[in-house]
Amino acid sequence: YAMMKFARGVLKTRHIDHCARLCHSSTVAGLANIFGSGAMTNSIPDIAESKCVFVIGSNTFENHPLIGRQIMKAKANGAKVVYVDPRKTPTGKQADLFIQFYSGTDVCLLNGMMQEIIRNGWENKEFIEKRCNGFEDLKSEVMKDDYSLENVSSVTGVPVDDIKTAAEWFAKSGATAILYSMGITQHTTGVDNVKSVGNIQMLTGNLGRPGTGVNALRGQNNVQGACDMGCLPVVFTGYQKVIDEAAHKKFADAWKFPDGIAEGKNGYEVTVMMNVLTDNPGELKCMYIMGENPMISDPDLNHVEEALKNLEFLVVQDIFMNETGELADVILPSCCYAEKDGTQTNTERRVQMWRKAQDPPGEAKLDWQIIADIAKAMGYGEQFAWNSAEEIFNEMAALTPSYAGMDYTRLNRPEALHWPCPTKDHPGTPILHGEKFGMPDGKGLMTAIPFKYQQERPDAEYPILLTTGRCIWHWHTGTMTRRSENLEREEPTGWIEMHPEDAKALGVKNDEMVRAISRRGEITIKARITDTIKKGVMFIP
Repeated sequence: YAMMKFARGVLKTRHIDHCARLCHSSTVAGLANIFGSGAMTNSIPDIAESKCVFVIGSNTFENHPLIGRQIMKAKANGAKVVYVDPRKTPTGKQADLFIQFYSGTDVCLLNGMMQEIIRNGWENKEFIEKRCNGFEDLKSEVMKDDYSLENVSSVTGVPVDDIKTAAEWFAKSGATAILYSMGITQHTTGVDNVKSVGNIQMLTGNLGRPGTGVNALRGQNNVQGACDMGCLPVVFTGYQKVIDEAAHKKFADAWKFPDGIAEGKNGYEVTVMMNVLTDNPGELKCMYIMGENPMISDPDLNHVEEALKNLEFLVVQDIFMNETGELADVILPSCCYAEKDGTQTNTERRVQMWRKAQDPPGEAKLDWQIIADIAKAMGYGEQFAWNSAEEIFNEMAALTPSYAGMDYTRLNRPEALHWPCPTKDHPGTPILHGEKFGMPDGKGLMTAIPFKYQQERPDAEYPILLTTGRCIWHWHTGTMTRRSENLEREEPTGWIEMHPEDAKALGVKNDEMVRAISRRGEITIKARITDTIKKGVMFIP
């Protein structure tokens, strides 16, 4: 919130963004379009109440182990677990049905399952009638011959019987939860994938109750919170649009910057910022990066390096020196989570308290204090005259309807609160869409989604499909985890996983160093030969 206010009020810039838009922008856009809200619909403990857990595009056991625990609780209570992935990960090994498909064929698979559900009359007719629009549009698409079991099987690489079984378990369980993460969002068809997930849940009535829902698993502890705080090029806090004149006036009036705030136009996404820096040098002159390491995490690193070197001034605020910091003009040492008080909002929209456990080292300061000090030096001390994280939270909550009923007294309890929590006597909302959706008429929007292949497909020059993900031992860029001797010992380097038949065709042996070349660059990396990955697909963490 402090960073967003500083950007719009002090720097007068509308170009503010963060990593959540890269991982879950498809979720926000897709679910907002069909449900009226782009967030995870249910709570984490809810998953244990499911009768069928359908996991697609998420290696939950390695990437969200505590949520994986809820899947195991559901399974212990008799739930069926269906896992859809090109790799048989630790999550897949616990599944009752493992569906090994080709990455990028999600919509085809889901449309095929919906055809099977409708053909057998398993759809939830009452839910569709009372709670949804667009059923005939959806039906006209999914009942096409393209989505017959045989056609879907040939496109996805999944046996017909497995598609049948998945559809029956899904529709007839009585409470099916879908869990997904970046495996379905980080595609050129990511929004289509998300809408398809919403379609099948509306078709079967699996929304608004415990053990159901569309559960988009966020990648980091406060990624949801950073979105909620308006660290995006198109919204203020609580998804109030910057192009909405009333919202723009509301924030300008509340903040009282004597010279106004950034104009009410959408700004650049971080990927666009990088393109502008290389394609139109001079339009953007300065960049302020807090808690992010784009020199490792952004796509096409050679391009990112060229972009950052075109800046006149680069400021990096972080807890450790990193690859992006090496290019910075100024480094601002900040505090880690254990060195400050405050709140974070997790994947299930639960706003939780942080409590300081130790003092920060050296000259490190609280992030908001650093920002406030710079604002003061630039002549805006009055707008940043905060004395505590609590004061900042209260200011934010007063401007954000979904947080308006929260304060530190209410949050200082084990169960915390889920937004939306609009008033002081509101209990919070662990489950969204219980009675109605967030759309103007309260109904969900079923949408006809034709299957489209991803923009880049294997060809003669690049015949292998690359998929990426995490491993349990390291976190994203490794900026923090590579400093842990124990974690570093578990997985000191990356690797490329390949099916034995692909390895044989290429003459590659296990643990051999190979060169992996994409259209954008290359890497020398150790080969790991395993039959847990689909033939024709390779994986790099």
